[in-house]
Amino acid sequence: MASYLENQIKDWHNRGVITDAVSDALLADIGQSGATTREESTQPFSFFRIVAIFATISFAAAIVMFISANWEAIPRLVKVGGIMVLIAGGLIGGAVIGARGGRYGRWLEEAAYLVAGAAYVGGVALVGQMYHLPGDIGQAMFGFALGLGLAGLAVRSHVLAGAALGAIAWWYLETPSPENLASANFAIFAAFCAAGYALARFGGMPWLRWGAAAAFVIGLIPLLLDVLEAIADFYEGLPDAVRLALWLALLVLSIGRLWISKDPDEPKPSFWRRPGTAFGAGLIALLALHVESEDLLPLLVVGPMTLGFALYALFTHGARSQAIRYPSYVVFVGEILFLYGETVASLLGTAGFFLAVGLTLTLIAGGIYWAERRFRRRTAREEQADG
Repeated sequence: MASYLENQIKDWHNRGVITDAVSDALLADIGQSGATTREESTQPFSFFRIVAIFATISFAAAIVMFISANWEAIPRLVKVGGIMVLIAGGLIGGAVIGARGGRYGRWLEEAAYLVAGAAYVGGVALVGQMYHLPGDIGQAMFGFALGLGLAGLAVRSHVLAGAALGAIAWWYLETPSPENLASANFAIFAAFCAAGYALARFGGMPWLRWGAAAAFVIGLIPLLLDVLEAIADFYEGLPDAVRLALWLALLVLSIGRLWISKDPDEPKPSFWRRPGTAFGAGLIALLALHVESEDLLPLLVVGPMTLGFALYALFTHGARSQAIRYPSYVVFVGEILFLYGETVASLLGTAGFFLAVGLTLTLIAGGIYWAERRFRRRTAREEQADG
């Protein structure tokens, strides 16, 4: 599928605005794949594009519903011919729109391809019903994936290729043993996903790589569920002391990483060394301690730990990271409400609970204020000594 800039150059050339030499030089300068990538990464949001796609989806659904409602009254030859006309019209119309270009040409082109794809899927299903063809939903999805994939490859359509990846993921989940990665079915499924990624990488369709990755992850869900079940069984068999040590160690590592990375001049770290990752690991550890609060630590110990962790994260990264600041607010308020609901009726009473929280926060704020003043005085003395 040609980029918007390429289509504009071709349109100028066809209308005589630029000469053959200028057109060839411009096309050679931008390059097809590079121009497509730059265009797709810098295009602003357009409400028209969203409405066009939604309108096309509605139109495609209306076609399928209309044919389904009047299927018995339509002669068989007309049925098959009408489906073929819709498929051909969508593909040819998309190609014509893509060749003409224009500001919204790419989205209208994909909309036409979507009509063709919907007609193909609905036509195969209805023809199979008309002639009572044998097969199940898994076999149908494999046929849809093959047909849509070949069409998407031929016309370079994100919509058709993405639909093919979704269909192959559905087909693989319907296979007898989707958790078995040594099966021939998984090899076929992985080959489809790899072909989608290769088309995204080398075919000028960068957005398709997300579809290929999503389809592959969906296909791995049965295996991931088995792995999680095995991990849960192993975890339940661990002694309470080991489970407590595991989560406390993760929490301590998270706290340490947040302190190390609080320097604003630190270069951008890798994913596993980022403050947000450490913050998320700490929250996971605290969530696990909440779940295990009856067996590992009492709730009146885990609750203050959670409040302190939220304040600590705000102190170290709240000023620079919104990804830590706002979740910390939510965690703090949510933990107070949770503790109130769990403990106030039997232990503290409403006034006493909030009084204890207020006193605790006052002590924490006083400690932070004292520490900041001490650090500022030390810094001032060091600057005077250096001067």
